Amino acid sequence: MMNENKMPFWKHIEELRKHIIHCLCAIIIAMIILMNNKNIIFDYIIFGPAKTDFITYRVFYKLANSFLGVQHLNSVSFLYKNLEIQNRQIFGQFNIYVWTCFIGGVILSFPYVVYEFWKFIKPALSDEEKKYSLWILIMITFLFLLGIFFGYFILCPFLIHFGYSFRISYVPKNIFDLSDYISLIVHSVFSMGIIFLFPFLIFFLTKMELISYSFLKKYRKHAFLILLVIASAITPGDILSTIIVLIPLLILYQVSVYISFQTNKKAS
Repeated sequence: MMNENKMPFWKHIEELRKHIIHCLCAIIIAMIILMNNKNIIFDYIIFGPAKTDFITYRVFYKLANSFLGVQHLNSVSFLYKNLEIQNRQIFGQFNIYVWTCFIGGVILSFPYVVYEFWKFIKPALSDEEKKYSLWILIMITFLFLLGIFFGYFILCPFLIHFGYSFRISYVPKNIFDLSDYISLIVHSVFSMGIIFLFPFLIFFLTKMELISYSFLKKYRKHAFLILLVIASAITPGDILSTIIVLIPLLILYQVSVYISFQTNKKAS
């Protein structure tokens, strides 16, 4: 006789389908909310880094003023002019409008999506695992949002500043395409949100015994080179932007090593 606590395979599929539908509904609702507030989403958030009064530029300008002094302030050039952004496609603005609101809906509903995933796997967890699983989900949400904020307030302004200030000549004008600008914002923000989840990828791989603390410690130098390549791939390649991305990646790796150590310690 089948154990009453165990569900047939098709029941698991049905349960998974229900949670996926809930996640899609949450994404659609969040997307509709964003679509109804497009002035705030685009004028103040999406196009915020394209303006000279963006908070990141003002903070770094003040830091430069504090460390370098007024006499050297002119040598520190942040975004000194609002970006000129143009649309060259008939339905370009509409397509960008829908796509950006969809990505924003995914980001906005991410905590609920994580919660639905937790509800799906909760019956399979032991009592001990249930105790700390909720904290894991809270940390996953926190790290994802931390990566989003890092990508938006730190990475995007430096990428935009580099793209705007780098010139092969003063003959061509830097007038950016709308789709390129939106792609830069979405790619930078969303990719950093995913990358900041790296410690929990290591946690799950350690739990499945596919990776260990000794392995991470042994190949630390190799990991540094890989992280350097990732940082260079995300950024345009200038040293400052690469270092800005590399620093949190190294911190995340060290956190991952510690998590793997604690996980192996509890398992032994």
